[in-house]
Amino acid sequence: MDKGTVHFKEILTKMPTIGVIIPNFNHGVSITETIESILSQSVLPDEILVIDDASTDNSVEIISSLSKDIPIIRLIRNQKNRGVNYCMNLGTREAQSDLIIYRAADDVFIQNAISNAHTAFQQYPRASIACGETIFFKNNLAAGTRETLALAKETTFFCPDKLLDCWQSDFNIPTSACITKRNAVLSVGGFKDQARWHADWLCLTTIAMRDGLIFVPHPITGFRLSSNSYGNSNLLNRKKQRAVLKYLVEEVMNYKKSLRHRFKESGAFGIFGDPLKSLFEEESYSLPKKSSMLINRHNDNIAPEQKNMDSGILGVVIRRLEELDNELSFLMDLPKPKIMIFGAGTQTLFFLEIWNRLKMPKISGIVVSQTDARTEFQGLQLKQIDCLEDSHIDLFVLSSKSFEQEMAAKLDELRPSSNRISFWAKELTRLP
Repeated sequence: MDKGTVHFKEILTKMPTIGVIIPNFNHGVSITETIESILSQSVLPDEILVIDDASTDNSVEIISSLSKDIPIIRLIRNQKNRGVNYCMNLGTREAQSDLIIYRAADDVFIQNAISNAHTAFQQYPRASIACGETIFFKNNLAAGTRETLALAKETTFFCPDKLLDCWQSDFNIPTSACITKRNAVLSVGGFKDQARWHADWLCLTTIAMRDGLIFVPHPITGFRLSSNSYGNSNLLNRKKQRAVLKYLVEEVMNYKKSLRHRFKESGAFGIFGDPLKSLFEEESYSLPKKSSMLINRHNDNIAPEQKNMDSGILGVVIRRLEELDNELSFLMDLPKPKIMIFGAGTQTLFFLEIWNRLKMPKISGIVVSQTDARTEFQGLQLKQIDCLEDSHIDLFVLSSKSFEQEMAAKLDELRPSSNRISFWAKELTRLP
């Protein structure tokens, strides 16, 4: 046997194993499509663990049938409903693979996702986590919206300090587009139940801040948009959301000094926006000292020309407005067009920045589904959509990843013939 053959065997021996973990609760309608998207990969995973959370539909029957013919599928059943974090942790403990991909039961794998994951960890075997791109879609994956961190043109490892230099305030490490070493997840305590719908954010961001991140410039997952998902269904409950944010702050402030410093310097908590700021303003007495530094990042006011314009929500807004350039030209023919933004969060901040830079017509105001004590946002009047008195609005801008579909439904109810643009579920756009 020559040296080349020996070397090739050594490479094969070191190939990391990959497991896919799918928590399932009553996703009988979509679970087959999800599993088939895994089985159609150019490289198959070594195991698929489906954790059924006491479903009451036909999910178990479907999964059991598939597992009889496909030995890599393993069904684990909870006797009672325990929640998604319990399922993720159970799957992590039960998995035998080196690397884990967590997958929602209604998401789909993009072709070559597992192959790209293998390649990333072969290039950087000491890394703990890799993150690819996500295609967000409602019904048609081919018409979906790509979101990316856009950190590099080719697969690249960013050590913690280098990652810190690249981090922007809207960066989010999406669970469904991540490949993570099983041992790394266990080392940070897995998905902590008190973090609720932000448990995946805490777990994966902690690993990336501690160990660095491989960026894979290819789509990994198709994420099906749903306002009824676990996280989205709770975001509007201010009391529950505040309790979760408080836990996240306390948890990170208890980290070792070096890791706590990276969270502060990155501004990673910035994605939680005004609800987090309100927590600091109203309950600072009950939080660890210097907690507010988690959102007071030193380079928050980065010059526009220095921003990564392809990354995150900012990149999505820019690409969508470029796509709609011709269709939005009707606004330029109107003497004083009335344009309302539906939503007052991070996406609206980015939209206003780009809209103004493009020298588009002036925005008339902002509407929201539920108002709080605020009466304005970024100098624009803020109103509840049900109380909007203007008889005619020329354009509504749907400005929320999580609630775009609910916003469209509200407009269908109140102003069924109104023009609107969407960014994530493109089929919700309606223009003349």
